[in-house]
Amino acid sequence: MLFRRISAAILCAVAMSLAAPDADSGEDMMIFKAILQSPIFKDNFVQSCTAQSMEWLGASQADKTCNCAFDRMVKDSKFINRILGSINSENIDFQKWGFDFIEPCIPQNYPAETDIAFVKECLKAGDVDKATCECVLNSIKKDYSVRDLMKTAFEDQKKLEVDLMLKSAQCLSK
Repeated sequence: MLFRRISAAILCAVAMSLAAPDADSGEDMMIFKAILQSPIFKDNFVQSCTAQSMEWLGASQADKTCNCAFDRMVKDSKFINRILGSINSENIDFQKWGFDFIEPCIPQNYPAETDIAFVKECLKAGDVDKATCECVLNSIKKDYSVRDLMKTAFEDQKKLEVDLMLKSAQCLSK
C-alpha cells in the first residue's frame, strides 16, 4: 500500500537496529544500548530512514520523523527491553507495536511531497488521468489525517484498499 511505505521505511530502520546478540545478560543489554546511542549509529539510522521516506515526506520532514523515531527508541528503556525480550518471540505483532512506536513522529499534515508521490504512483496504474488521481487524493485527505491513513494501512489494509477503490470509482464517475 502506498502509505505503508513511509511507515515501513521508518520501521525498517528501527528493525535494522534490532539485530542484537543474545540479550539475556545485563552486559549484553549495556552493550546494545551503547551501540544504539552512538553518534555513528544514529547518523546511519537517520540517513537510511530519511533516504527511504524522503519521496513521501520530503527531505526536511523525513529527517524530523526519522530523528524523532531514533530519539524515542534510544530514550525509552522499556522499549529497548521490549525489543530485546522479543527478538526470538513469534508472538509479537511487530507491525502493530512498530506503528504505535512511530505514530507520534508522523507529521500532522500532509507534506506537499506526499501529494506529488501519491499522484505519481496513481498514474502508474495507467487507467486513470491526473485529475482522477488528484480527486482521489483530495477525498483521502478529507477523510484521513496522515496518522489515521498510515494506521489504517497497517491495521486494516483491506479496508483501506476498499475505501480507495470506492473513492476512485466516485472520482471516475464525475
